[in-house]
Amino acid sequence: MQLLKKYAEYSSQVYVGLLTILIVSLPFSPFMVSLSQILLLINWLLEGNFHQKWFRLKHRRSVWIFVSFYLMHLIWLIGTEDWTHAAETLRIKLPLLLLPIIIGSSDELSPRQVLTILRLFIIGIFAATIMSLGIYWGWWGKPIRDIRELSPFISHIRFSLLIVVAIFTLMHWVKTSEKILNRQQILYILAIVWFILFLFFMKALTGVVILAVTFFLLLLVFVNRIENQLLKIFFIALMYAVPFFSLITLVKVYYQYHKENSIPSDTLPKFTANGNPYYHDTSHWAVENGHRVWLYVCEKELAREWNKRSRVAYDSLDRKGQPVKSTLIRYMTSLGLPKDSAGVTKLKGTDIVNIENGLTNVIYAKKYSIIPRIYEVIWELDYYKHTGSVDNHSVVQRFVYYRIAIELIKKHFVFGIGTGDLPQAYLQYYQSHDTGISPERWWQTHNQYLRVFATFGIVGFIIFLIAFIAPPFFERKWQSYYFVMIFLVIILSFINEDTLETQAGVTFTAFFYSLFVWGASRKLD
Repeated sequence: MQLLKKYAEYSSQVYVGLLTILIVSLPFSPFMVSLSQILLLINWLLEGNFHQKWFRLKHRRSVWIFVSFYLMHLIWLIGTEDWTHAAETLRIKLPLLLLPIIIGSSDELSPRQVLTILRLFIIGIFAATIMSLGIYWGWWGKPIRDIRELSPFISHIRFSLLIVVAIFTLMHWVKTSEKILNRQQILYILAIVWFILFLFFMKALTGVVILAVTFFLLLLVFVNRIENQLLKIFFIALMYAVPFFSLITLVKVYYQYHKENSIPSDTLPKFTANGNPYYHDTSHWAVENGHRVWLYVCEKELAREWNKRSRVAYDSLDRKGQPVKSTLIRYMTSLGLPKDSAGVTKLKGTDIVNIENGLTNVIYAKKYSIIPRIYEVIWELDYYKHTGSVDNHSVVQRFVYYRIAIELIKKHFVFGIGTGDLPQAYLQYYQSHDTGISPERWWQTHNQYLRVFATFGIVGFIIFLIAFIAPPFFERKWQSYYFVMIFLVIILSFINEDTLETQAGVTFTAFFYSLFVWGASRKLD
C-alpha cells in the first residue's frame, strides 16, 4: 500500500513519458505503440484516485459520446457471422476506448507538458524522415522499388498525416512567436521546409492535398487572430497563393498530358532512315506528354539497338515487372523520339537506367516533385476512360471499392452488415461479380465514411458523426487551433483512406483527438 502511494507521486511524470513514447514510436515500432498503451493503462490503474477519475468521467459526457463509437462495435456484434474479423476489429480499435478514458479522466496537462510532447514528436518525425531517406539511398534496410515503401513500419499515407501535423504545429509556433526571425523561428521554418519537401519527395499526394486544404481552412478561421501585421499579410497572401498555384500546377500537368502534336496521317514517313517500315496507329488514344505512343514504331530496330545498350533484354521484364518493350516505347514517346534505332541512340545513360527501373515517362524521373504523381493520376483516369480497366491502378480501383460499398449500403441501409462482416461481404461480391480487379487487390472501401455506413447503417453513421463532432462543443475546443487542425486532418483523411482500420491510423486519431480535447489546457493556445 505504501509502495502504491509512493508510486502515485511519480505517476504523472510516468503518464507524460508514456504519452510521449506512444506518439514518438508511431512511425517506428508497432510493438512500442502497443506496449506504451498497455503501460498507460497499468499506470492509470496503479495511480489510483479512482473517486476523482470517476467524478471526471461522470461529468464529462463528451468522453462517453466519443467512446460510444467503439461501444457501437460491441452492440453491432449481434448477428455477426465472421467472429475472427470482428475480434480483430475490436482489438485494432481499442485506442478509441482506452485513450479517451485514460486522458479524459487524468489530470489536465500543462501547456509546458503538451509542448514537450509535441517537440519530441516532431523530433521523432524528423528522425523517421532521415531513416526513410537512408533506406531509399541504400544506407540500411532492404532496397525499395516503390517510393511508397519509404516508410518501413507504417503506411506512407499514415506517415504523411504525421508529417502534416508536425508542419501545422510548427507553423503555429512560428505564428505565435513574440519576435520575428529569432533563432527558434528560423529553426521552425527550416523544419517546415524540410517536411514539405519530404512530402513531395514521397509523392504523397494524399498528404499534400490534406496539407493544402487544411492550410486554407485554418487561415480562413484563424487569420484574424494574428497580431503581427507582417505575419498577417504574409499568411493572407499565402491563403490566396496556395489555391492559385495549385490550380496552375494542375492545369499545367493536364495540358502537358493532353496537348497533341497533330500530324496528318498522309504525311507520316513509311520507312526509317535505315529503310525499315514504320508502324503507325493513328487511331490509338495513348499519349505521353502530348505525343502519340503508337506512331513512328519500328520494333525490329528497337529490339536490336536496345539489346546493344542494356543488359535487360528487350523481350524481358523491367524491375517493376512490366514488359521492357512497352516501357521503352512509352518512355521514348515522352521524349518525343521516334521508336527506331536513331531514337535509341539519342537516349542518355540515365534514360536507359530509368527504363530498366520501369519508368514509363521521363516525368517520373523527377524525384523531388509531386508533379509525377499528379501526372500518373491523370494517366490512370485517361486509361480508365478509354479502356474501362482499373486493375493495378490505385486511383481508379477506388471507384470499384466505392461502388461495392454503395451496393452494400443500399442492401443494409438502416443497421448495416455488422461488426467484422464487411471483409466477407466484399469477398462475396468479388467472387460473384466481374470487377476487373485481380484477387491480390480485392481490397475494401478506402473511405472511412463509406466503411462506417456499410458496417453500421444510417443509425451507426449518425452515431459516428456525433462521436467526432459533439465532444469539442462540450469542452469548448472549437476555438482551439490545435484541435481544429487535428480535426481537419482526421476528417479529410477519412475521405481517401480507412484511417481507423489500422493500428497506426486509429492510434494517430485517438491520441491527438484525446490530447487536444481532454488532455490539453485551454491555455495551450
